[in-house]
Amino acid sequence: MTDVELTTRLRANIHGFKTLQTGGGPLRMKDLPGVRAFALPSHGAPLFQQQVLYTDAHTLAEALGPLDTWYRELGVQAWRVPVYPGDTAAEAVLARTGHRAEDSIPTMALPLAHPPPQLPPGTTLEHPEDLHEVMKLNALCYGQEHVGYFESWRPRLHSSSGLYAVLVRQEGRALAGGVSFERDGTAGIYFVATHPEARRLGLGALVMRGLHADALARGCTLAVLQASALGHGLYQRLGYQDLGAWTSWVRRAG
Repeated sequence: MTDVELTTRLRANIHGFKTLQTGGGPLRMKDLPGVRAFALPSHGAPLFQQQVLYTDAHTLAEALGPLDTWYRELGVQAWRVPVYPGDTAAEAVLARTGHRAEDSIPTMALPLAHPPPQLPPGTTLEHPEDLHEVMKLNALCYGQEHVGYFESWRPRLHSSSGLYAVLVRQEGRALAGGVSFERDGTAGIYFVATHPEARRLGLGALVMRGLHADALARGCTLAVLQASALGHGLYQRLGYQDLGAWTSWVRRAG
């Protein structure tokens, strides 16, 4: 499978995951031809929630005017368009309309063929019924806004949603966790986090192997993700291949 095909699978998974979030919480969505935009219209909402996913530069160009109006009506002061590697046409469209390139996010993929994780003594790998403890770990690593948003959403973790989670405990403490969103044979990996006091102990790798094994058992053949700076090295060691970075082109009010 080519990098372009893998990127298409990742993009479709993110579309599905974000769309799922609009079904039970404050996240808003706007559908336009070839474009799907998401907004979290609350004070202090992080920029990563205000994003536009597109199919090609032409449909993106047609949508930018309506999207600018929509975000401003919602009171959103900044929003971003993740541009896929090598899409110079989209970059040119965004540069002409006042967007500026800011950060970039590595994207990665892995064919699923991994055995179940081998747990050290005193360690358990659990399947929680909700995201509360997983998101508490994310808050410790990435900021408190994660917990508030997902507490308001309260997604159900089961086959009807395609959303699943794993949690690693040692001596009763939740020390690492992550989420898989599964659709069309692809497992999107999200919100992997390890307690700051438990890093470099291999717990993040246990989470990943648990997510991989579970997804493989449910019929998925591929795992895809967007890597944080903390996680990129781990994913490389697990065999993930780099698909290139998505650059965030940001539009800021005023």
